[in-house]
Amino acid sequence: MKIKSLIPFVFILFCGMGIVFFQQKYVKTNIENKTTQVDYFSQEEKLKTALTLQKKLPTVGFNNLLADWQYLQLIQYFGDTPARDKTGYSLVTDYFELISNYDPSFVNAYFFLSTANSIYAGKPEKTVEFLDKILPQITPEVNPLAFNLWTYKGVDEILFLGDISAAQKSYEKSAQWALTRGDDIGKSVAKQRLETAQYLAKNPDSKKAQVSAWANILTSVFDDKSRQMAMDKIKSLGGEVNISKDGKVQVKLPQED
Repeated sequence: MKIKSLIPFVFILFCGMGIVFFQQKYVKTNIENKTTQVDYFSQEEKLKTALTLQKKLPTVGFNNLLADWQYLQLIQYFGDTPARDKTGYSLVTDYFELISNYDPSFVNAYFFLSTANSIYAGKPEKTVEFLDKILPQITPEVNPLAFNLWTYKGVDEILFLGDISAAQKSYEKSAQWALTRGDDIGKSVAKQRLETAQYLAKNPDSKKAQVSAWANILTSVFDDKSRQMAMDKIKSLGGEVNISKDGKVQVKLPQED
């Protein structure tokens, strides 16, 4: 093999070693946390630096591999509860940006990232921005649940951005994508999404649409505090929440809109 042809591989190897060094240092520090007092904010700054560096590095054809790697790192970051209780979840946005740049078709990752970025990092406007970038690059055939990305976008537009016109279009697109499944699940979902779009068209302040949006959050969040917040919002809008013994959640829309 010629030396010139080796240069890209050597370069990516060198960059990869640097990334691994930063990540391993982060992991090592987390392990040491069990026995020593930790400066979580210093950790956050170091990890922020590593993520900023990675945004500038070329992928040299390893996009999918890098997306998978960053997703695993995100799960570790998100699950470090003692650190997140101190610093919050601000770096979720950086992970979202990186993964969406590497692999727009990584649909399953975006289900997690959308909720994490909007609810936990508190940046729904960035979630919508990233989804606006991702959705034109994929089709409903990529993943049988891809239609939910339009729903997640609509939820943020209703509850956090107040962009009802955009939300209506998002729910209509979710319905269209759901129908491409060609099964009863797709038909049922499409019916629900179109009903929400119609609520929004008739009444921009629709309580039914807001309850549907909070119901989506209720089934997406990862902690009891956020679940309770969603249930309180649903009840304040006139909806009802019933949870069966096996944990199945059923939300009843308010009678009046």
